[in-house]
Amino acid sequence: MSSNNPAIFVSMVVATLGRSSEFDELLASLAALKRRDFEVIVVDQNPDDRLVPIIARFQGVLDIRHLRPKIRGLSRARNLGAAEAKGQWILFPDDDCWYAPDFLDRFAALVASRPADFYCGRAINAEGETIMARFPAEPETIRRENVWTTLIEWVFFVRRETFARSEGFDEQLGVGAGTPWGAYEGPDLVLKLLKGGASGVYEPSLTGYHPDERAGPPSPEAARKMRNYGAGLGYVMRRHGYGFLTFAPHLLRPLAGMFVYTATGRPKLAYRSRQLLLGRWTGWRSAA
Repeated sequence: MSSNNPAIFVSMVVATLGRSSEFDELLASLAALKRRDFEVIVVDQNPDDRLVPIIARFQGVLDIRHLRPKIRGLSRARNLGAAEAKGQWILFPDDDCWYAPDFLDRFAALVASRPADFYCGRAINAEGETIMARFPAEPETIRRENVWTTLIEWVFFVRRETFARSEGFDEQLGVGAGTPWGAYEGPDLVLKLLKGGASGVYEPSLTGYHPDERAGPPSPEAARKMRNYGAGLGYVMRRHGYGFLTFAPHLLRPLAGMFVYTATGRPKLAYRSRQLLLGRWTGWRSAA
């Protein structure tokens, strides 16, 4: 990794593929941040030049670098961008998320009040409602037991040196990895950090915005996505030594969903629950 630059508080590594307007909105939110001591490293995996004019508009406003590697995969892209980081902290924004103007101010206050090696916040939609997971309402110290409810990758700050020692994201996990395990590269990384002795803090007031994926209609594509995500959960849980009794509730919930949605005449949602169930089970078995 490149040497640390104390003038840069946060390095934001944005891996992106297939988005234009959403990416534009992300950069607009970063340009509106009250602090300016951050850099943006864009890891562009698009085969075309769709982002070139967008990035050009923000060059005079943001400290932004545009990388165009010939690689595929979210985890590979994030690791490559992190290797170029110069900041004290690294953040991994999604290419369709956005932040409030005081986002980095709130993070800086958190660092000053509760020193740790990494921090996680809460995901919200445009209306300010919690999405993506059942995040706790109160701050917590992050442990193996609560990693599944205290982490969202695009509201996850990690010390640059701590990330380097962990060797980063497992490139066999996540979207575009070319494996069945299409998600949960974030919890896998945090579990590695905890095993290595790093300390983490979850703070629910540290929030970032994201479209609510549940708001869209069920589709075969969404069901396939749920299967890949589920496979990542099963694989990571078994890989890190969680027992079957801890894993079992993650099977029971989609199983119950299958019966409820079928009984209430919602076959598309029942199909999505079935794909999630199959994904989690096959992921668990694949880590044996």
